[in-house]
Amino acid sequence: MDAKHVTPSPPADLGTALHQRLIHDVLTDSRHFMEHIAEAARQSLRAREDMARTAGEHQAMLEARQRLSQLAPVMCERYPTALRNALDQAIAQKQKSTRALSSIHFDDLELMDETQISESVERARAQQMLAAAVDGPQADFDALMSAAQGLTTVRPEHNPLRPEVFLQALQSVVAQMQTTNQVRHDWMGHLAQALGSELRKLYLALIERLRQGDVRPVGFAMRQSNGKYVYLAPSEGNIAPGFGPEKEEDAPQAAQADARLTLDRLRRLLLGELTEAPAPAPAAQEDFAERFSREFEGPGAFPALEPPSTDFAATVPAAFEALQEMNQVDHMMQRLGEQRAQPGGAAGYAALRQHPGGLGQALSMEVVALMVDNIARDERLLWPVQQFIRTLEPALLQLALADPRFFSHKDHPARRLLQEITNRSLAFPHTKASGFDSFMQSLLQIAGSLATADIDGQAPFERILEELKAAWAESEQARERERQRAIEALQHAEQRHLLAAQMSREIWLLPQMDKVPGEISRFLLGPWVKVMAQARLTDPTGNADPGRYRETVDALLWSAQPELTRANTSQLARLVPKLLSKLREGLASIDYPPAQTHAFFDLLMQLHQEAFRPAPAAAPRPPQPTLPPAATGTAPSRPALPPDDEPWIAPSEAKESGFMDVAPDPQAPPATNDTNDTDGAPKAPPLDIGTWVNLRVNGQWERMQLSWIGPHNTLFLFTGASGRTQSMPLRLLNRLIEQGTMHVLTQQTVVDSALDAVAQAAMRNSLDSTR
Repeated sequence: MDAKHVTPSPPADLGTALHQRLIHDVLTDSRHFMEHIAEAARQSLRAREDMARTAGEHQAMLEARQRLSQLAPVMCERYPTALRNALDQAIAQKQKSTRALSSIHFDDLELMDETQISESVERARAQQMLAAAVDGPQADFDALMSAAQGLTTVRPEHNPLRPEVFLQALQSVVAQMQTTNQVRHDWMGHLAQALGSELRKLYLALIERLRQGDVRPVGFAMRQSNGKYVYLAPSEGNIAPGFGPEKEEDAPQAAQADARLTLDRLRRLLLGELTEAPAPAPAAQEDFAERFSREFEGPGAFPALEPPSTDFAATVPAAFEALQEMNQVDHMMQRLGEQRAQPGGAAGYAALRQHPGGLGQALSMEVVALMVDNIARDERLLWPVQQFIRTLEPALLQLALADPRFFSHKDHPARRLLQEITNRSLAFPHTKASGFDSFMQSLLQIAGSLATADIDGQAPFERILEELKAAWAESEQARERERQRAIEALQHAEQRHLLAAQMSREIWLLPQMDKVPGEISRFLLGPWVKVMAQARLTDPTGNADPGRYRETVDALLWSAQPELTRANTSQLARLVPKLLSKLREGLASIDYPPAQTHAFFDLLMQLHQEAFRPAPAAAPRPPQPTLPPAATGTAPSRPALPPDDEPWIAPSEAKESGFMDVAPDPQAPPATNDTNDTDGAPKAPPLDIGTWVNLRVNGQWERMQLSWIGPHNTLFLFTGASGRTQSMPLRLLNRLIEQGTMHVLTQQTVVDSALDAVAQAAMRNSLDSTR
């Protein structure tokens, strides 16, 4: 792909200073900013009041306008503080910017009341207004603000002056006003519209200031198919790649306008408030199972289908017949969908949708249909899995009649079945992946019967789920054994690291530590405390000094001071063979690489040889490397404690866990520093156990699942479908994500994502129904 590379901005320090001045000036002028918003909203309320068609509407607008006039001074006084708090939070958290209507989650709806639902809809409508008002200039502003902060690509979440920050401050101030909920509701639409207008003016002014300050916009990083990055400039239409107006798909409509799935109805459905006993079906209405059998199980029900034109059929011929059968079931789904769309249809899906069970069951089936469609469209799933999920829709729709709230219970067998199928399928990056053939065979042979089953409860799903788990048990056990061995190796390394850190502090306090060369002290505070910790962890007797490795510390410190050993060379001669033997024994116990201690042994040998030479008239001490003073303010000659950040992994432990410690990819873009805390320590990325990633290992992409995180967030273990493990420290994990050699595939499960999309569809319906 062709791309226009962007000329870099001036030095980062100049851009940063301008960036800080902009934020300061916006905060300084925020009271006047709010005054303009309040006055514009008051004028808008006046116009709405004049256009009111009913006495009730006129009175509501009059009250809202009068209360705004009374409280505007208080709002303008409090807005600067609210904006500063929102800015501080945005800068500290650097939360990812989003254009979504709302961050509401499906599983949270049951915990919300009507007021919270109303506030969510109100917030979504305000976000929608802002997005439309500032869309063009915001793209340019994000690019310039990223450049001013020294970033190499556009990072909207790093722009503290993004629209949602101003909206958050506005909503915070409105919530503090002593007035009715209805008045606040009447305010927000007009305030949001005024905020969008003022924010657009502000962005245009700030863009001009940044350009006058010689800040040039950075580009948007785009990763090509060959793995290289190019940087795209914002388009001529002032809309950068991926930051145009959000295209909201029209939410599927229910059969009748009065049965639309809104956010409030979805909440009531999850609470069971819309559950009704099904009325008996009319005698003239054909039973769904009978119609299903007649339409799709009779002779000639399916036309002959050609094999799918993908690489899957060519690589797994043993499963072709089953996959062709699956495609025939998918053809059945298409025919059912066509019947559902026909006006007046009374069979198949149409019969289910028009089942006289009341609004609750109609909405339940609408949720099921949306959920299945969202799962089947999820790009993380391979096409055979997408097809198979669609075949389960008839069974799930029947379940919706018998158990309307099954989708709201995470432990319901049907929901767990969908979760297990979709989550396990993510182990396979493509249809040629090892094990995918057997995975699909297990689905078709065990769960395929659900496509034509008569469902009157959860029992069939529970049975299928148990059968699938039993079929997967053998491969899962092998995978679990590999994972457990890797976890045990990493846990041991982390325990050794923590114990060694304690021992290191004790040795560091010894008075002799500032009398020996730096190589000796670093050896004791590094490899040797690991030897001592290893001996303590593996000793079953509870001995205070197993292996006598602590005793070796005193002997080593004495032998490394020629001023002392010259006085007793016979004792040194007896000590040296035992000392060297004990040192080598200890290092071997942790499989420590000999090359890393080569300099230490060379220096130790020189110190021992020096003890047997006559002392010069004024014998100078061996030169010592300059070391920084310890943080506690001790003498400058005392060595600094090694950083207590990441555990050292022994070679045998690295082999057991697939430990990675690789050099950065020279072709990857430079990493930014936003993965570190303010003190420079790396912070853990927002990854949960079970997250799937694509990881580049030895030049090849592999699909891995995060299966263990160390208790101190310093070690991470990933496991593949075959049981192969890859582990890494936190710093490397952050670096791989920054460089693009690790792609996070799932921040959320497929089923949860599908249900959240249902909540988004209900949100859009709510917005449409209240305009």
